[in-house]
Parts: sequence; structure tokens; C-alpha cells
Amino acid sequence: MKRLLIAILTLSLLLVFPGCGRRMYLENRQIILMTGADLGSDQQLTVFTSTPVFSVEAKQKYNISETIADTLRQARSRLDAMSTGPLASGKIQTVLVGKKLLQRAGILHYLDVFMRDPKSEINANIVAVDGSVREIMNANMADKGRPGVVVKEQTEAAYSSRTAVKTIMQEFHQQLLDPRRTPSMTEVKLKDNEIVVSGTALLSKEGTYVTSLNNQESALLMLLQQRKGQPFPFTLHLPPQKIKAAQRMAYVSMEIGHTKYDIKVKHENNRFAFDIRMDIDVNMTERLFEYDLEKDKKPLEQALGQEFQKKCDALIAKIQKHRIDPIGLGVYAKAFHYGQWKKVESDWGQALAEAKVRVMPKVTIKSSGVAM
Repeated sequence: MKRLLIAILTLSLLLVFPGCGRRMYLENRQIILMTGADLGSDQQLTVFTSTPVFSVEAKQKYNISETIADTLRQARSRLDAMSTGPLASGKIQTVLVGKKLLQRAGILHYLDVFMRDPKSEINANIVAVDGSVREIMNANMADKGRPGVVVKEQTEAAYSSRTAVKTIMQEFHQQLLDPRRTPSMTEVKLKDNEIVVSGTALLSKEGTYVTSLNNQESALLMLLQQRKGQPFPFTLHLPPQKIKAAQRMAYVSMEIGHTKYDIKVKHENNRFAFDIRMDIDVNMTERLFEYDLEKDKKPLEQALGQEFQKKCDALIAKIQKHRIDPIGLGVYAKAFHYGQWKKVESDWGQALAEAKVRVMPKVTIKSSGVAM
């Protein structure tokens, strides 16, 4: 009797709930996969969306929309009025931001809607565009697929191959609000009508564009950031006299696997000092010169370590010149010298520019491939 009563009550509740009474068909829905924002020639905010088209009658499988507005939320309303169905922003995979807009202070205010609207996708990748967002949105994708999917896959592939950082919207928001570091994001551009991941865009604490890193500099940045996961590929040109090779043949390629870090922080003579020691294990993947690795392994390891140090020193100099900290050295300064950190917290970029930063890599060749 008790079981029968429970069954009747359950059936009654199922009849009361509407369930799937209101159906929403994909053909009547505009799902935003990629959105972009840029400044036009008249300095007005221009917003773009890329939505897939599910209608079997449509020849093109995606739609690009564009409007001018004062805010992203206002643009959403105007784009809604232009679309054939309600816009859904919960599936956004990529947010493109033009360099012109990034050069204007206060990018966090423009992106406020993504953090405030619970329906927005905060796991979307945020990508800087070196050039026109309109050109990226309207690039020829006939042989690749829908733009929103293609750019997402390119961003993920570049991060996996360690040629550019990857920053989702939530991480970008945290980087802007964290005084111990400055933001960085993937950078793309249009080259010969092809979308190319060109490297990494570096921003100031205010969120304005400062400078860019190429693909190899991006790999060095991620190595110093202690990013885990996929190995780091590098191709280096060594001093020919050290390996007894011709100038044009003194190249060696490798993958960096395990790296052990030892970072020491001091505060002396009224400035910070960082000693970054890295024990780097590498697997050689290419060598264009003859070399007896079994006999002369140590000199080659030393030459590789010296080249890594030169490139790291150049990257650190570039960062200090622009008074930014994408590495996150401020995290160590605050952790080990809190009192001194509080004095420079409001202008950490300037304090880092005056700091002494030494990177000391030690390379160990773990593998040289199959012997020939």
C-alpha cells in the first residue's frame, strides 16, 4: 500500500511539472561561437558575432553579424534585433579583441558583461588581434569550417605546441585584478588570407596593450611561468666555433621535458633581486652538424645552456623595459619579502624594472634520438 501511494504521488508530480513543454529548435536559435570587439575608424566600438547556421536550406554554414554600440551589452540587444532567432551567449568559445581597443585604457570595463552575466561563458579563450577584427571574422573558411570552431582549434593547438599562451576569460579577469602579475593572451593576425597565431600579446596592469612576443619568446615565457603539460620545442643556433660547424649548419632542435626550478628572492640596496635556476632535461630532435656526443657531451650542454641564458636575458630585458610582469615574479616577492612588497605594490612594474633578475639554466641532454 505504501509503495502504491509513493507511485501515485510521483506520477502526480510528473504530470504537474511542465517538462519539455516548451521546445527550442536549433534552427530557430542563434548560438554565438565567437564574438569580437574593435574600434572603427571613427573610434566607435564595433562588435561582431559568428553563429552557426543549422538550416538545411542555407548554403553557408555560418553567419557573421556586425553592429556599432557603446557597450557590449547594448551591442547584444542590437544584434538580437538583426538575427533570425534569440541569441545564446553561453557557448562562446573565443573572444577576439582588436589591438586598437586594447590600446585604450580600461579593457576590463568593456568586458564587464562577461563576468556579470551568469549566462556568459567565462571559459572562452580571449585572443588579441594584430590588425582588424573584421578581417579575421570574414576570413575565408571554406576549406576549414566554421570560424568560431577554427580559431578555437588554432588557439588550443598553439598552446599545445608551446608557441603561444592560452588565457580564458576568467584567468584574464584574475590577472587584471592581481597586483603581482600582468596579463598575457594569445595573439593572431591575418597573413595571406590565413589566420595565423603569431605569438603572445602582453598587457599592462591597466589592461592596455604594451608589446608582443613571437612564438619562440612565448615558449620561453611559458617555461619561466612553469607551465606543465606538453614539452617545449626549441631550435637554437649555436656559436659555430664551439661545435666546429659551418655558420649555416650550426642548428640544433630539442624538446624540453622535465624542468626543476629553484627561485631565490632577496631585497638589498633598496631593490629586489631574483635568482632563477633551472635544471633542464632536453631530448634532441635534430642536429645539422657532425658531433661526437658520447665524447663531447658536456661542452654541447654548456653551449645550449649559454644560448638559453642569452634568450632568457633578452626576454627579461624586454619585460623590464615595458614595466610589466607576465612571469609572475611578484608572487615570490610578496611571499618572501612582504614588508618590502607592500611598499611597491601599487607600482610593481616599476619595482621589477629596477630589480636584478638572473636566469641560470643548466641543460642536460637525456636523449639524442636513434643512433645512425
